[in-house]
Amino acid sequence: MAVTATHSQYAAMSDDWQMMEDALAGPRTVKLNGVTYLPKTSGMIEAESLAGTDQSPLTKEDAEKLYRSYKERAEYPMWVKDSLRTMVGLVSRQEPEIALPDKMSGIEENATADGFGLKELFLRVVIANLTKGRKPLLGEFDEFGKPYIATYTAETAINWRAESVNGRQDLILAVLKEQRLREGSDEFDPQYDDVYRVLDLFEGRYRVRLLKASGEQIGDDDFPGFTNKPLDFIPLVFAGSTDNSVAVDEIPLLTMAQSAIKYYQLSADYYQSLHYCAHPQPVITGIKSDEDLRVTGPMAAWTLEDPQADAKYLEFTGSGVEATRIAMQDARNAAAEAGAKVLDTGSQESGDARIARQNDQHSSLYSVCVTSAQAIEQVLQYIAIWVGANPDDVVFKVEPKFSQTDIDAAMLTILHNIVMAGSAPREVLYDALRKMGFTEESDEELDAKIEAGVMPQQVA
Repeated sequence: MAVTATHSQYAAMSDDWQMMEDALAGPRTVKLNGVTYLPKTSGMIEAESLAGTDQSPLTKEDAEKLYRSYKERAEYPMWVKDSLRTMVGLVSRQEPEIALPDKMSGIEENATADGFGLKELFLRVVIANLTKGRKPLLGEFDEFGKPYIATYTAETAINWRAESVNGRQDLILAVLKEQRLREGSDEFDPQYDDVYRVLDLFEGRYRVRLLKASGEQIGDDDFPGFTNKPLDFIPLVFAGSTDNSVAVDEIPLLTMAQSAIKYYQLSADYYQSLHYCAHPQPVITGIKSDEDLRVTGPMAAWTLEDPQADAKYLEFTGSGVEATRIAMQDARNAAAEAGAKVLDTGSQESGDARIARQNDQHSSLYSVCVTSAQAIEQVLQYIAIWVGANPDDVVFKVEPKFSQTDIDAAMLTILHNIVMAGSAPREVLYDALRKMGFTEESDEELDAKIEAGVMPQQVA
């Protein structure tokens, strides 16, 4: 098997990770992906297949413009990015409990390869877990002998294997994809080659190899550790949204991203229909073929010489526009509900009530914070063993303290973004609030509260 081979779970999740990447990047990236997120209509496909033939008056370029116009009219909402920003704002207020052995004191303020501290690393891990459900963390030493934590993305950890050791699942192989500057590359136009960092246990010792895509090894085998005490484990932790096992976890914000893509697709049809409604098609019958009546508009008039000639407009009634608008509203509601589930902390519920309501939900913001902190603590303990310190002296804990007021405010911020500052009716917000358990009141009761000033006007 080649070093480029990927784990079955990696292959299953690759499309979802790419969708999350594009969803966070925004409208420009989503639209550049063309038919990946917005398929062509059957009419557009037919027009392109016939373009340039005797069966169609359209050129290839004319036919392609049909899809470009369709795509440009579509609206992609920034629900995922706005919601992530709100959630990170909540997490950034949490203060980790940190304790380190003297031999590792410098890592608190200089924990990563780019010089960020442990608190900033924690935020990065939380963001990765919310958007990808995975963040690989590797214990390393720099050229000066100082420990740090090397971070990878979900997409760069392409393969792994764990085996049962003394009744527990231990990592015995991991393949991390990296990029290395190509020799002789221009300084103003750098070119990179893919290389693969292979971590495994060889004869009970932690081994690191660097391989090209062809399988050719770069340099010699490296056995990190001390001469008298080599490492007998791989100091790599897969931080996850649900737990920190090697298995790939669910993506908390995936449902919101899927709702945003569905809204984007529906909006293309919606605005296409509105475009047709606003531009009726003129039809003239009974005139000579050489008569020129191409100009239309309020400042132009046609004179039909033949008394049998007739002119009329074919107007698009748009009978399906309302159904499309309702479907777009449903997509908004689904996104709001997805955001509520991720924000849910259950701080005002009993244990039984929380379990009953969360049977199908495991990756709330609360649990993501806890597992992210546990992953960082685990890799710090690996480094402690590496430097000869007591791993029990390592503490990195975060006990999230989100007040109900914080959660309500954050959820309303997300809802405000989703409702798009009043572009959707109040009913969209009311329905989402009821689904989240914030209220059981009817639309009429909530309307009355707003009018009476009991409920803040800006909520609607």
